[in-house]
Amino acid sequence: MGTREIVYAKNTKILLNEGVSPKIFVTGFHGVGHVGWIATRHIVTKLEAKRVGMVLTPNMTPFVSIKNGVVTPYELYAKDNLLAFLPNVPVSPKDSIIVPQMLAQMIFDMHVDMVILFGGLDASFAEPDSRPRIAPTSSFLSNYAEIINKHGLPIIDERLGIVGPLATLLTYFEAGNIPAVAILPYASLDRPDPRAAAQAVEIFSSITGIGIDVKELLEEGEQLEKQLEELEKKIKDTMKNRESLVYHV
Repeated sequence: MGTREIVYAKNTKILLNEGVSPKIFVTGFHGVGHVGWIATRHIVTKLEAKRVGMVLTPNMTPFVSIKNGVVTPYELYAKDNLLAFLPNVPVSPKDSIIVPQMLAQMIFDMHVDMVILFGGLDASFAEPDSRPRIAPTSSFLSNYAEIINKHGLPIIDERLGIVGPLATLLTYFEAGNIPAVAILPYASLDRPDPRAAAQAVEIFSSITGIGIDVKELLEEGEQLEKQLEELEKKIKDTMKNRESLVYHV
């Protein structure tokens, strides 16, 4: 299968297999409780989605791992009619705007039916019922009001804001009249929160009808926290070594 190259700026591009034509797009980032990344990774893993592309920028965190080849910083996975963007490392500060812009443009070009985003809300702001909140675009509200009402999905309080890549995506999808919704469970601010991610995945299943078992997420909290700590340490060590080499050249 061929690969098409979508170029946005010098050395900034998306490489995507030909023939990928999703109806649903999913992603999340390393925000509060790492909820967005954990939920997206879990969906990709449980669906046994295949890597179909990657996002390349000059500002990617210079860190990869090896598993059946090189695991790159920003990857795209597909299964049936679903496409997921999985950031295997936190999006670098310089990429926090350009990567969402690239993804939004890709989604506009693909004419997807629905976008589902994952993020976390600081648990210290939790409402008495503690149920996850959603942040829908106007188009999602008008096209999927029945789903919102059926599952009793409460909308985020207007006093609470959303920041980072998720906010950029929601801005572009609102402007582009794309039916998009961010699922936002309350999560721990100071550690990975797989239980919050499990709540997000359950709502994803309710909205899309795609069944995803979350039992493992509920059991793997401690293990996942250790893995993330090791990953973050490796990235920091890599960056320190890189800076040291540049300094001495």
